[in-house]
Amino acid sequence: MSTWSNPEHLRSKRTALKKPASLIVRHGLQAQRIPCLVLDRSLGGFRIAGAPRLERRQSVELILDEYSATVPCIVKWVGRPGSQQVGEAGLKITSPYSLT
Repeated sequence: MSTWSNPEHLRSKRTALKKPASLIVRHGLQAQRIPCLVLDRSLGGFRIAGAPRLERRQSVELILDEYSATVPCIVKWVGRPGSQQVGEAGLKITSPYSLT
């Protein structure tokens, strides 16, 4: 079974990154590029900081500046005001990608 359809990847080991990146967020026909910071990554996605106004289930593209790779993702969670995760979001990768 592919790791992309296996729910076990949701609890896979995380790798700390703290690397600059950008998000492409579409609003209708317009797209906006927003700088952000990738805090960590796992087999199934990323945890980012610095991208305000994201909504759950929103489709975005993460551009990993270090690799110039564009990764299609969906927003799985957004940190609530007053929580430890305020200003953070969890992104789930929606298709396989390679950093090579």
